[in-house]
Amino acid sequence: MDAGLTQIETLLLKMGKLAEDSIALTLNGFKELADVHIQIRAWSNTLLILSEEVEDKATELMALHQPMAGDLRSLKVYIKVAYDMERFGRYALDISDIIKRLGSWEPLTDSELSLNVMGEKVKEIVRLALKLVETREQPLIWKLSKVEREIDDLYIENFERLAESKADAKTIIAYLLTIRYLERIADHASYIAESITYAATGRRIVLR
Repeated sequence: MDAGLTQIETLLLKMGKLAEDSIALTLNGFKELADVHIQIRAWSNTLLILSEEVEDKATELMALHQPMAGDLRSLKVYIKVAYDMERFGRYALDISDIIKRLGSWEPLTDSELSLNVMGEKVKEIVRLALKLVETREQPLIWKLSKVEREIDDLYIENFERLAESKADAKTIIAYLLTIRYLERIADHASYIAESITYAATGRRIVLR
């Protein structure tokens, strides 16, 4: 059982690094109006394969070893965390797909939209979620929750700015989709924190 749990944790850390790279690359691609879709698609597909591998391994351990309560919680949580990490890759893919579908647009400045700030906050919350998976350090949960609230505020602020923007339709669509995908990535980071708390303590919390 212990060896199996370690294998799953190693897979999750591998997924986390790949998810981080995907988010960083897709945000850079959006900023530079560069088509990074092929690379992001490859990484997203890899994340999906790894997520299925985690699920298969966890299911096998539950079937063969009849784990006690603590280990059973961890196995259930790891399946969910793998799904959340797979969603990181999927939303990164969705962002990379925007330029592929729409072509180039007129970039908005930082004074017009706080996208760069929001992107950095999203990368931060993903790092915190991955650190929590690795260490289960409970104080990280509240730091993560604070960043998640900041991202929500930035999402609303940017949404309102776009509603009043005089930019062309293509620009507004590109930025509106991107801030929505970033907000969803932050939500899944919060789901990971909630799941890890349950695995570590048996308590269910809601951060959103």
